[in-house]
Amino acid sequence: MLKEYYEYGIGNTPIIELPKISGNRIILKLEMENFLKSIKARTAYWMIKNLPPYVKDKTIVESSSGNLGYALGYFCKENNFRFLCLIDKSITEQKKNRLIEAGIEYICVKQEDDYDLRTSRIRQANRMMESGQYYWVNQYDNLYGIMAHEQTTGPEIWKQTEGKITHCVCSMGSGGTIIGTGKYLKRMSETIKIVGVEPFGSTIYGTIDASYINAGTGLYGKPGNIARNSSIIDESFIIEDRNSIYYAKELQTKFGLNVGISTGMAYAAALQIAEKDQNAVILVVAPDGGDCYEEYFTNFV
Repeated sequence: MLKEYYEYGIGNTPIIELPKISGNRIILKLEMENFLKSIKARTAYWMIKNLPPYVKDKTIVESSSGNLGYALGYFCKENNFRFLCLIDKSITEQKKNRLIEAGIEYICVKQEDDYDLRTSRIRQANRMMESGQYYWVNQYDNLYGIMAHEQTTGPEIWKQTEGKITHCVCSMGSGGTIIGTGKYLKRMSETIKIVGVEPFGSTIYGTIDASYINAGTGLYGKPGNIARNSSIIDESFIIEDRNSIYYAKELQTKFGLNVGISTGMAYAAALQIAEKDQNAVILVVAPDGGDCYEEYFTNFV
């Protein structure tokens, strides 16, 4: 049986305020300081904590670009479940090696004809669920994945910003973080803007279906978490991979913040908001650190 989430050191991650942009405040919430080094520790804990009793004899399976798979592997082991992670060739070597070092089983799913890599992983997870031998936790449409952020991330942000936050900026993929956090914040203030960011090529709100390297974010179409709660999101931005990497590196070199490329993407959107709005307090959720993205930083020119 799992311990309480705070006993693992999940949550209460720090914030850091950057220099003002056009008089507007920009604050980063540093989830690389979370347990297991990413925001996905919150998601994984809540989903495994709330598994239905009938799955006890099944293998838990999930499609992941790395962070959630790593966290699910940890909590499944804690709860005596077998776990199988479905990855694809876009995963960084650092993330794949981390799975191997943790002893987490994985399958590298091949891209299906007429489907992108992420959709291919999701289709494989669904087929495995239908076989009856596996239970797909389905981060893309999971009430408990949303609840994790509604009960922890949102309240932490409200408290840390003393209720002064005007915008909360989140990278979008499965949608659990932005919807759960947004639900809480909108209960606290009707004027808060919840802002989603996805890579160019993703079609959650974007219109052009293309390849992109920002594997922890983006999707083909809206995941169930967002489709069922679309009123939570007030604004969305599309950021190209090149710019995501550029701004992640800027946060590293100018401020000494070792963040991942999803953070660079969200920060790029925050800068655009700061240039057009007034008296804003913009909080950027920084999902993980930069250690697992060295190949992108090294190859970026």
